Amino acid sequence: MIEMPMISSSLPRAMTSCATWARVFVLAALALSCAACGDAPTVLTAFRTEEQAQTHCPKDIVVWLDPQSGLYYLKGHGSYGRSNAGRYACRTEADAAGMHGMPN
Repeated sequence: MIEMPMISSSLPRAMTSCATWARVFVLAALALSCAACGDAPTVLTAFRTEEQAQTHCPKDIVVWLDPQSGLYYLKGHGSYGRSNAGRYACRTEADAAGMHGMPN
């Protein structure tokens, strides 16, 4: 009877381990790519003039954005149209982008 040499048991484990890690990396890549293709952030279009914003969203309320604070102001508020860094935008888009309105 001819004896067959034994293959080290570490070889199959190493191959299994590599295959397992490869699967983990593939699954992680798929999970990250699916997360990236989920809900895209809302685009907030800002305008230099109130008229431009109103043309962009004729059925919406135009607000004044303060990007440094993440707030917006309605017409009639003391800060409406006053900050140098601010811009006009549509209220619906500002809400969807996570901006917060200040009461008059």
